[in-house]
Amino acid sequence: MTGAKTEAGAGARTGARAVPPGELPGVRAQLRAVAADLAAGLNCLWLVTDAMVESGLADELYRGALSAAPVRVDVPPPASAPPHVTEPEPGPGAGESGGWADAGGGADADGPTDPGGWADDDGPADTGGPADTGGWADADELPFLDLPDDGFDLDLGWSLDGAPPRVPAPRKEPTGPRYDPHGLLARLGKELSVDADEAVASLVAPGRYGRPVVGIRAWAETEATGTRTGAPTGTQTGVLPGAATGVVPGAPTGVLPAAATGAPHGASSGAPTGVLPAAATGAPHGAHVERLFRSLAAAVKDAGLPPAERPRLLVVARLRDLPESLPDELRHGLGDTAVHWWWGVLGRLDTATAIAPVLDHAPGTSGRDRHRHSDPLAERIRRAVRSETVVEVCGPDLELARLLALDWDGARHTLGAALGRCLARSPGPVPADCPPLRRIGALLRPGAELRQAWARGAVVSWEGRLRAHVGVWHPAAPSSPATGEAEDRLTALVSQAQQRVLTPWIEEARQRLAVRALGHLNRPVATLVAGYSARPPAYLGRDPERAFLELQVGELLRAHIGGALALPTRDAALLRLLVDARNVLAHRSVLYDRTLDELCAELSQADLRAP
Repeated sequence: MTGAKTEAGAGARTGARAVPPGELPGVRAQLRAVAADLAAGLNCLWLVTDAMVESGLADELYRGALSAAPVRVDVPPPASAPPHVTEPEPGPGAGESGGWADAGGGADADGPTDPGGWADDDGPADTGGPADTGGWADADELPFLDLPDDGFDLDLGWSLDGAPPRVPAPRKEPTGPRYDPHGLLARLGKELSVDADEAVASLVAPGRYGRPVVGIRAWAETEATGTRTGAPTGTQTGVLPGAATGVVPGAPTGVLPAAATGAPHGASSGAPTGVLPAAATGAPHGAHVERLFRSLAAAVKDAGLPPAERPRLLVVARLRDLPESLPDELRHGLGDTAVHWWWGVLGRLDTATAIAPVLDHAPGTSGRDRHRHSDPLAERIRRAVRSETVVEVCGPDLELARLLALDWDGARHTLGAALGRCLARSPGPVPADCPPLRRIGALLRPGAELRQAWARGAVVSWEGRLRAHVGVWHPAAPSSPATGEAEDRLTALVSQAQQRVLTPWIEEARQRLAVRALGHLNRPVATLVAGYSARPPAYLGRDPERAFLELQVGELLRAHIGGALALPTRDAALLRLLVDARNVLAHRSVLYDRTLDELCAELSQADLRAP
C-alpha cells in the first residue's frame, strides 16, 4: 500500500505527478460510504491494514473522511501532548525531615539538615539554625491547647527545641486511566473545553449547537500506551509500559478484578481508586476506545437523541489496536455503528490509474524504440499490455505497482528479475503470513481465519476473489528467479493480462478480415460456409453472407489453405498471426516478445488498409 512518502518518491524519480489516493475511484467510493453512514447518525469503525498506517495512507484517509463532516472534533494523538512525569514515592525520611516538594516533584534535597525550609524556585530552601521556627512567622503565634494532664505525653510536633517540625509532604494527585491528563477522555475533554469526566455528557448535552463527529486514530492510542508517563519500568504509575490501560470493560473505572491484580478474591490491591497496580497485565489493546464506544452509546440512549442529532465516532484502526471481538460486537450490536473494512476497495481501475503517470516515464523496451515514433498505434497496444501486466501481477499493492512500472522495461524475460528487485525494495508479507486459501470467492469482509493475514497484507480481495499477495509466492531477490510453481503462477497472470488487452483487438481484426475476404472467394459463399464452418448458426441459414462473417480465424485459415479463399499476402500473414496468438492465449500461455511485437505492428497496419 502506498502513502504520501511513496508518491513523492515516485514523482521525484520520474518528474510525473503521482495520483493522490483520495482521487482513486475505489477510495472515493469508500469515503462516500463512510460519509453517508456518519450523515445517517451512525458511528463508523474503519479497519485498515498495518502497511497503510506505516505508509501514512491511513492518516490521509482519516483526515479525508473527517473533513467531510460539517462539525468535527479531531482528537489529537497522545504524542502531541507533553510527557507526564509521575512523582516518585516519598522516601522513608520524607515526613521526618519536614522538606516540602521542590519544583521537580520530590522532597527537599537537603534532607534532615534542612529543618523544614520552604522550597524556592530560585535556589535551595532557607536553612535556619536552632532558632529557626521551621517556616512559622513567629514562635509566639503557635497555637496553645489547654489539654488536661492525664499522664500521657502528647507530642504534636510543635516543639522548638530538638527535632524540626514535622510537615507532611504535598498530596499527590492519583494517576491511572481516569486521571491520566493525556488519556483519551482527557484529550477529548480538552477539545470540548470540559473535564475528562464530563466529555461524554457534554456531547449529548441538550442545547448543544451541532453534534460533532469525533475522530480518533486508534493506532496512535496503541503506540502511546505505557510510554507517556515518563516513569521507569516497574514504577506504580497506573499505566503499564507496553500494556493497555488495564481497565476491564464493565468494571468500575480504575478498579481491576482480583484475578488481574494477583490478589485473592475479595482482597484489596492496596492501590487507591484509579491507580493500577504494577503487576496488572493482560488488558486488551483499545480498551479505552471500546469504553468510549459503549459510554457514548449509553449516553445517546439515555438522552433519547434521534439519529440526525447524535454525536458520532469515527475511529480508524488496525486489528491489533482493538479488542479482538469488538468489530463483530459493534456490527451485531444495536445498529448504531457501521464497520468498514479496507477489503476489496481497490480494483484494476485504481491500480491502472495510479501507475498511468509512471508509465509515461518508464524505460523503453530494448529493441522497440524503432516503433515508438513510427507506429503510434502499435506502441499504444504495447503500452496497454505492459500496464495490464503490472496491474495483474501487483493487484491492489499500489506501491509495488509503481515500483514495477518504473523498473520493468516491458520484456517478458526480464519481468521475474524486475519483480524480485521491487519486492526486495518494498518489504511486504512472507509465505508464513498467508494461510492456505481453501476457497476463491471473497465475502464482504475477511473471515476470522484470514484476518491476521489480511492485516499483514498477505491476503486481499481482488475483483471479488481471494488472492495471495505476490510476495507470498515470488522470491524477493533478483538473484533468485522464479522457478516451478512461482514461475507457473507468474505466467498465468501475464497470460491473463495479455488476454484482457489483445482479445478485443484480435476479434476486431477477424471481423475486418472476414469483410475483405468476401471479395476473394473462389467458391459460392453458401458452399464455403457449409464446408468450413464447424457450427453454422441456424438463425443465419437463409443468409450465407452473414454466416460467413461469423467464421472464426481458424476456419478462415483452413478455407484459405484449401483454396476456397484467396486472400492477399498481407491479409494471409495477419490471419496466420491471429490464429497463433489466439491459440497461445486460449491455453493460458504467454506470447513471446517477438510475437507480441509482430502482432502489434500487423494490427496497426491492418487498421490502415481499406475493407
